[in-house]
Amino acid sequence: MQEREPMRVTKQIITFEAEVLVEPDEGGFHACCPALKGLHVGGETEEEAIQNVKDAILAYVRSLIKHHEPVPLSMTVQEEGCLTGPNGKPTPGQHRESVQVEYAYS
Repeated sequence: MQEREPMRVTKQIITFEAEVLVEPDEGGFHACCPALKGLHVGGETEEEAIQNVKDAILAYVRSLIKHHEPVPLSMTVQEEGCLTGPNGKPTPGQHRESVQVEYAYS
């Protein structure tokens, strides 16, 4: 009798690129992703805030997929209400960061 090769499960990987805003905050840093409403995180260091925002983006996207909601593949940055000055531009000390987040699914 011939042995069967074990079935391979392959995972697809989707890469999302999103723009985040990072700025110093009291005792640390604050980061948000304006394209994903309500996504705000903090961190003791800038690097920690960026890692936290990547983790939050991944959790956000997983939730959208789980609940059969549309995933914003083309994320449009809406600056209103997120770390912006009255003219809609970044405030002093703030900068933009482009991050990539990978989501693996089978």
